[in-house]
Amino acid sequence: MKSILDFSKFTFSAEQIRDINELVYEQVLHAPDLDYLHTMFPGIVYDKEIGFVTSSGLVGMKGQGCDPTPQDWNIASRKVLWQPKPWEIFIDECASDLENTAAVYSMKRGTAIDDLTDTDYMAIVVMVLTDAVRDFMYRLVWFNDTDSANAGDQGGIITSGVNVDYFNIIDGFFKQLGIAVTAHSELLVPIAANAKETKAGQMAAMDSEAAFELLKSMYYKAPIELRSSGNMRFLVTRSVADAYQQYLIGKGIESTYKNLVEGIDALTFLGVPVVPVHIWDKMIQSFNDLGTTWYKPHRALLIERENLAVGTPSQEAYGTMDIWYDKTSRKNYILLKDKLDAKLLDDRRLVYAQ
Repeated sequence: MKSILDFSKFTFSAEQIRDINELVYEQVLHAPDLDYLHTMFPGIVYDKEIGFVTSSGLVGMKGQGCDPTPQDWNIASRKVLWQPKPWEIFIDECASDLENTAAVYSMKRGTAIDDLTDTDYMAIVVMVLTDAVRDFMYRLVWFNDTDSANAGDQGGIITSGVNVDYFNIIDGFFKQLGIAVTAHSELLVPIAANAKETKAGQMAAMDSEAAFELLKSMYYKAPIELRSSGNMRFLVTRSVADAYQQYLIGKGIESTYKNLVEGIDALTFLGVPVVPVHIWDKMIQSFNDLGTTWYKPHRALLIERENLAVGTPSQEAYGTMDIWYDKTSRKNYILLKDKLDAKLLDDRRLVYAQ
């Protein structure tokens, strides 16, 4: 059985890597914390309704004098139903798989040799897994679709060979946004670059003018309630953000990224933050690869953070990591599990481009 950490790339001898702490964790792109871009709702344990008071009818007519007729007036409402679904991450490791690797120097001695908890090896595993869990959460709340299928299978968009079980836990935000703009077509801005017939063509077509026109069209399509809130922001793929920055540079306009919150930088369009969500590009190119093209590689959303709701039963969005050693099986286990749901709270208070 293979170990969790791949040692096959290393030559193991007295002259090579002897201390697992000599391994350098190569920093790659990972997702930001969920609460940077979403509103978290803890305590969502089971199906639960959220009620909204939306608007009311007209009031105020000409005075009627004696015996007036009461005016017909009511308050409109709507609801959103949370339906959190269970997820889990369950991993095991046998210490014997680490023999003849650099990890042997980090292992315990004697009877406890099979117990990898509280070792340098496990510390590295936990560090890498923590980032993988954060990525999983973005894949869950944005890219999941209960009808997921591989490319070529009944119109599927998941890269061929990738297990769709990683993508079918809930209906994520991209699925919900597609439904929203189908029902309310005035909120959709088509991106012509996505329709090109090759990956190179798709990327080349998202040039500086295309990015500027995209953001402009989205801004002026925004419902009046969204425009007047003062809280809207653009969430865009890196491809759109880069092209828009090039537009600003070409016009001689200051294009420096400003710190929106810690870990999140943004450009601005007419005072509205333009936030590149780098993890979207990474996941689209990895998991929405149709072969000759990517499925909608350029995406942009104009929305309020409050409208992107993520509900969990616990206070911790990512669950609690449980690590233990079982003496009977002589294996080490890592478990995370919880429930989660993602909801657009108002499918009319947004503009989506795809």
